[in-house]
Amino acid sequence: MKEYLDINRKLWDHWADLHPRSDFYDAEAFRKNPMTLHEIEMGLLPELAGKKVLHMQCHFGQDTLSLKTLGAAEVWGLDFSPVALRESAALAQDLDMEANWVLANATEIQEELVGQFDLVFASYGVLGWHPDIKPWMDAAFSYLKPGGELIMADFHPVLWILDENFEHIAYPYFNTGVIEEEREGSYASPEAKRMKNQTWNHPISDIVLPIVEHPKRDLVYFGETNWSPYALFESTSPSPGRYQIKGREGLFPLVYSLKARKL
Repeated sequence: MKEYLDINRKLWDHWADLHPRSDFYDAEAFRKNPMTLHEIEMGLLPELAGKKVLHMQCHFGQDTLSLKTLGAAEVWGLDFSPVALRESAALAQDLDMEANWVLANATEIQEELVGQFDLVFASYGVLGWHPDIKPWMDAAFSYLKPGGELIMADFHPVLWILDENFEHIAYPYFNTGVIEEEREGSYASPEAKRMKNQTWNHPISDIVLPIVEHPKRDLVYFGETNWSPYALFESTSPSPGRYQIKGREGLFPLVYSLKARKL
């Protein structure tokens, strides 16, 4: 287990060193308007005034600070990359926005945070980095107060079974073990050096069951869209604010979102 964390942390440390200055994240635009959230997750968020919010796997903090822009009383970002949190702190300071940063693996419960939050949030590219989703869900719900909510949006598992050209099934839908790859460039920085990463595919049932099978958790909403707010795929056909795979428009889901409550 430590090996995959070391491999993936090196990757995300490298990416976090590049991404804050990438065109994808557009730092100048964010300084003028610190908001990166999209209609999928915005449609699920409650009124945040007076609420304490934890962002799991916050990367370098743009979405975290966007939650502050929406009126959250306190925002906390949790990530396992010290480089990402260094950049998060620098970004918050640059914008004169107050935020708190926690260096931790998302699947390991931080006792000092248990029961402290009204909302736990996670957004895009989250669960596939973990071999088992249940510990992630256990940690997320442990941080919530009774009545608190988990809100997340992520890329749909169906997307990850396809090859890079979105033409053939190349990977299993179910979690049959680690998928180890080497990649050059990242989704935001094509100059990123060639590095290993380890990921896992998880079916929808792996995501939903740790919520619905627990007596103190309630799944309030689950949705799917056949478009993505990000044009992350080499073959995309954009419509306003929504991106689909060219030649595969509308054929399968690209994003899922959920809201769950701690009872």
